Amino acid sequence: MKKLSLFLVFSLVILAQSHFVQAAGENIPDIKSESAVMIDAKTGDILYQKNSTDQMYPASITKIVTGILAIESGKLEESVIVSSEAAKADGTRVYLLEGEQVPLKKLVQGLMINSGNDAAIAIAEYMAGDVASFADQMNEFAKKVGADNTHFVNPNGLFDVEHYTTAEDMAKITQYAMENEVFREIVSTKELPWVGEGWETTLRNHHQLLWDYPGTTGVKNGYVSESKHTLVTSVSRDNLDVIIVTLKAPSSRAAYWDTMTIGDYGFSNFKRQTLTAGTEIQTDNGETYPLEEDISVTMPIGEKPIQDVTSDGELQLKNADGEVLLSHTLFKEKEEVKKAGTAKEEPGEEAADSTFMQTAVKASVFLYGGLLILLAFLVILRMRSQRQKHRKMRHVARSYVK
Repeated sequence: MKKLSLFLVFSLVILAQSHFVQAAGENIPDIKSESAVMIDAKTGDILYQKNSTDQMYPASITKIVTGILAIESGKLEESVIVSSEAAKADGTRVYLLEGEQVPLKKLVQGLMINSGNDAAIAIAEYMAGDVASFADQMNEFAKKVGADNTHFVNPNGLFDVEHYTTAEDMAKITQYAMENEVFREIVSTKELPWVGEGWETTLRNHHQLLWDYPGTTGVKNGYVSESKHTLVTSVSRDNLDVIIVTLKAPSSRAAYWDTMTIGDYGFSNFKRQTLTAGTEIQTDNGETYPLEEDISVTMPIGEKPIQDVTSDGELQLKNADGEVLLSHTLFKEKEEVKKAGTAKEEPGEEAADSTFMQTAVKASVFLYGGLLILLAFLVILRMRSQRQKHRKMRHVARSYVK
């Protein structure tokens, strides 16, 4: 019996460059930030953008990369010895002292909640030996997540002409980081008691929207004079999760206002739509494809995704302009049922083969048996014929004797 192997291959390919801008109405945000983007945090779909691929200086939102790399190292409980370079860091600090031993997780908390530049350098030196080597790790990470227009030279975002990014790249970086539970926990922390050798206080998260904008879950603000005000924000509301990046806002207030304006636009105009597992997708020729898992796309409110199944069984969800928002490889139920039916019939084929063989054997027995009987009958006839011939010959012989 032939063995039947069945393989189910599902791939969710999200096209992060799907632009819905101006598809959702006339109320496009008017913002003061020079560059901005809003993406669906689950799918990567771009819901709003303004100069989102222009290179800008990120300032302290750089620390998102430093934080996620430290978390992913798996060494959060290990102690870090603070160097003199870290202790002398410029800008915002958590006032680490040279020689102080601090758990890596505590450094990440000081980095993300209080924007500690000294914590950033301590992390970099612990992770890679020195700042330059850690910057190499940061750039490798950026490439891994698709942030191709980004280059880092330090872990804290202090100005350097070679230290730059884009709004879209920072959205991709943040989308990746927010998938980590520890990262989400830290950046959503509003206040944290801090007891160090050089400073004892309660850290208050620098991201003001954690208090002022419903649904905000993090992540980081930044400022240096060359970059102006930068802000990355994650917001979850009404079954929609978005990441908003604003770069080069003229003031802190403008950065926050722009972010809320963009967020209001997103939640008023877009909705995540889900096709649940078990939904049957039918093609024009009647072939049926069941979904094995939930798949989602974000669409302007009032619009539904256009479904199209390619000849090789690929489901494409498109917007009204024909842009592919999502591609998903389907399992073709009819082919599976047919194959499964074939597999079930194989024992019947074996039974048929067995019956045929039994019948053939029986026929052979009858055939050979009949031939043997016929042969025996012919032998008997021949023997009788021979006896009659012998009698006749004896009779003739006696006649000659007489």
